[in-house]
Formats: sequence, C-alpha cells, structure tokens
Amino acid sequence: MDIRVKKTKRAIQKAFVALLREKPIEKITVKEIAERAEINKTTFYSHYETLDALTAEMERQTVQLVCDNMGGAQQLLDTPEAFVREMFANLQQATDYLGVVPASAMNRFTQHLRDAILEQIKLANMEPSQYENVGAILIFVMNGLSGLLNTDAKLAQKQIDVIAAVVANGVHGLHLSH
Repeated sequence: MDIRVKKTKRAIQKAFVALLREKPIEKITVKEIAERAEINKTTFYSHYETLDALTAEMERQTVQLVCDNMGGAQQLLDTPEAFVREMFANLQQATDYLGVVPASAMNRFTQHLRDAILEQIKLANMEPSQYENVGAILIFVMNGLSGLLNTDAKLAQKQIDVIAAVVANGVHGLHLSH
C-alpha cells in the first residue's frame, strides 16, 4: 500500500477515535472526521464509502492485531489460563480502538474475533463436534475480557484469574484439551 494512503487512513482513523472519545458514534459526521484529519470529504470517501466501512476496517485491523499477537489459538486448548491472560494483554494493546467503540460495535468485534480464533483452531484439525463447545468458551472469554478493559487494573487482574480458572475447568471438563 502506498505510504500516502497509509498516512491518510491513519489520520482518518485517529480523528475518528478522537471524536468517539467526545461523543456517540451516531453524532459523528464525515465532515467532522475530515476536518479533524485535515483532509477534505472527497478524500475520506476515496478511502471509505461510509462510516460503517471505516468502523468495519478498524474492527478487522484490530482482530488481525490481536490474532497476530496470540501465541496460537491451540493455546486455548493446551494452556487455557495462559490463553486468557495473553488474550487480555492483546486486547489491552488494542485499546485505541476498543476503548472507545460503542457496545454494539464491541459485540460485533468479539464475534469476529471469536470466529477468527475458531478458524485457527479448526485448521489445527480439531474434532468438528467440538467447534460449538470451543465457540461458547470463546464467547465467554471475549465478553468477559472486553468488559474488563476499562476496569481498575487490580480488580481486572482478580477477575481475569476467575475467568482463567472457569475457562480451564470448562476446557478440561468438556475434554477439549489433548
């Protein structure tokens, strides 16, 4: 990708995140984003058809970032406690976006992240009958951890320990580990 395109997209995304910190997504206009990014509206539209397209790309990039930084989806089955802790650390790295998205977008994000991780696990030749169980565990993990992103660090750590223990019990109880 051309460096100018990267810089422009980064400016648009940064402006959008800044505006999300100030007001609800429904109140944000392309004009405001363009002004904040110091571009014109035509430039915005040359990169994104709509605000939804912008949020979809940012969501996709964040899912990719989290997946790229994971030790591997198989870790959920092999060492579930470590998976939960690592997943939380990865989600914290993505707080530029995740710290400001509305609940509806967070739900969509956690669903897409779950699907991406489940796809990685499928590629590791998991028994197909177990996909649904792993999917349910992932939803539990994603929703629990995303709910802790804006929580006091000490409280979050205690709750992560609880989530990790529940997930480990679920993985072992459902005989998902190898």
